[in-house]
Amino acid sequence: MSISSRDRRNRAGIALCCALVLLTAQATAYNATVTVLPAGDAYAGEVNLSDADTYTFWEPGVLGEKIPLQTTNVSVSGDCGENCSFSWQDRNTIAFSEGNVSIRYEAPIRQKNLQLLFEEPSSITINLPGEFDVSNPLLGRVSDGGEIAEENGTTIIHYEDTRFAEVRFYDPGQERLLLIFGSIWLTVAVVLLVPYLLMRRRQG
Repeated sequence: MSISSRDRRNRAGIALCCALVLLTAQATAYNATVTVLPAGDAYAGEVNLSDADTYTFWEPGVLGEKIPLQTTNVSVSGDCGENCSFSWQDRNTIAFSEGNVSIRYEAPIRQKNLQLLFEEPSSITINLPGEFDVSNPLLGRVSDGGEIAEENGTTIIHYEDTRFAEVRFYDPGQERLLLIFGSIWLTVAVVLLVPYLLMRRRQG
């Protein structure tokens, strides 16, 4: 069966469209670095993008849904130079000249629980200053996929190929309070338990 030139053109057009779709899907690469600021109530973020002209700031809601992220000190640099001009398309989306860019911003952290949400699978690195820790499971938490390392007094948590990351951290004051609370309950348990055991021993 012969294939007409029209069929060939149609198939070539479909193949070209599919190739364009694939190229578009692969055009934007996410590589994010987040550093928790010393007070622990905010972080400085940097997101590196390839072949992008817009970026939307998101954070997860109570049910994991995307909600606009409150940001400050937003700046753009890259192929367009330093401190590139950009405009706000809405309250959480910026537009800029297409190219490879780095977007820097600051955002709040609530109750030392850092949550990051991206539209595409991303490489994410979170830096915690030396005064913060995540190792105590009663106070800290690192979501699945996070690899923890220590470097020069900084806790570094790295995620690969993920849209969501969560790190709950704590300071020495919180850990001391936990130890005091635990010691009080242990003392109460001993005070209540010892007389009971003595009474059982006499009865036995």
